[in-house]
Amino acid sequence: MGNTFAQKMSDARLMSAGIKAHKEELASVSLGEEKALELDSIVANLQNLDSKQEKLKSDLKTCTLDIAEETRRLDLHIRDARKRVKLTIPQTGWQEFGIAGKK
Repeated sequence: MGNTFAQKMSDARLMSAGIKAHKEELASVSLGEEKALELDSIVANLQNLDSKQEKLKSDLKTCTLDIAEETRRLDLHIRDARKRVKLTIPQTGWQEFGIAGKK
């Protein structure tokens, strides 16, 4: 199975640090400071994107709770309205309110 996001981030940081520490030795294979900086840039971008994603997850949870609360409120109002309609309107007219014909 593949590495986790956190493991990939850690691996990239280690690779960058290793490249910086051995840039003279790695220069012959075109692996130097520039590649380390590119890795650092990608890691920073991924951290930023991860933070945004976590914020969106939090916002989604909040929105889901808000929807559940408003749905509960709607149910209470509809239940109350049905009771009042049934007390006031003859059963033959209940269908107009979306009420099936039980008393």
